[in-house]
Amino acid sequence: MILFWFIVAAVAILSVQSRVFQRFVLRRIKYERRFTSKTCYSGDQVELLEEMANAKWLPVPWLRVESQLSTHLHFQQLDNFSVSSGQLYQNHKSFFSLAPYTKITRTHRITCAKRGWYKLQTVTLTGGDLLGLSKASEQIALHGELLVYPKPAEVPIHELPYHSWQGDQSVKRWIINDPFVIAGVRNYQAGDTFKQINWKATAKTGNLQVHQFDFTADRRLMIYLNVDDAEGMWRSVTDLALIERGIEWAAGAAEAVIQQGMEVGFAANMPTAGMKESVHIEPRGGHEHLIGLFEEMAKLEIERTELFHHLLEREAHSGFSERDILMITSYWNDELEQQANQLRYNGNAVAVWTLTDKALANHGKDGQASANANREEVIA
Repeated sequence: MILFWFIVAAVAILSVQSRVFQRFVLRRIKYERRFTSKTCYSGDQVELLEEMANAKWLPVPWLRVESQLSTHLHFQQLDNFSVSSGQLYQNHKSFFSLAPYTKITRTHRITCAKRGWYKLQTVTLTGGDLLGLSKASEQIALHGELLVYPKPAEVPIHELPYHSWQGDQSVKRWIINDPFVIAGVRNYQAGDTFKQINWKATAKTGNLQVHQFDFTADRRLMIYLNVDDAEGMWRSVTDLALIERGIEWAAGAAEAVIQQGMEVGFAANMPTAGMKESVHIEPRGGHEHLIGLFEEMAKLEIERTELFHHLLEREAHSGFSERDILMITSYWNDELEQQANQLRYNGNAVAVWTLTDKALANHGKDGQASANANREEVIA
């Protein structure tokens, strides 16, 4: 008889505790997940913080946190969580045990294997009683994000178009002179202002002398990237690694010219995340503009918005001149050559870097990544 009542009491206790935990185990549970850095470069390590707090008197015997993250974010293996990877996403599970009024902070080290725009979307919290007889689940929305810039390739700057690297030397093709470059002095002429007068030269010669300003080249580079991985590509890119390498070349060329004090722009026949049109950024200078370029490159979607020669045709018809143009493409044909000739006719210098399989094989060797690509350079 005693055994019977013991069993009844045990069943009642277990039933009560099961219902209590099922109802209250996730009450006043606070969870937060965020990256310690908002931006980084491909290959860098960042930290992902998990903060869990139990702000009630009831302990939480076990709590499982499940979420999906990109497979390009590689976790270091630890004992308190598990990761199972698929082709595009990985399931990330963290396990906690919380005493009353307790807060736990856990840090995960992540290696960012690929450029991209990674967002923390939702997590599912599942908690239960001591014996696992009951459980409760809740989904929480997250708002953290990480922008991974492409790692700029070490490109040989001497292979960039000619005009950019002659920006400090005199040219005879501009109508308007450069007020910041003084080539010498000359005699005063009607229309010269008093600001142009060189008083030292005037005192030496006895005649009124003015500054002679020189003509200099416009220091602007425009980079065009072709998303097609082969001539005659139908719709989808099959060699993603090749196009990713092209993005790194573009990033490396942009960084190189901006460090030289030039202006650089970028365009490609692919969209950024959430957009449908081809990306197009006009040339500008400065570090802030470079970071803006990297942000757009990080958000690029590897899909074609239009044919590359259509993009170049639109650019040629815009009529701009006095620019240096770098084209990065996996192939070259008569249609592209026709548009390149039109750009040259408009007064631009054009260089072509061709993406090849050898470019991938020689990734990062002595800074000569693009030296192994077929290259054509024409001076306007």
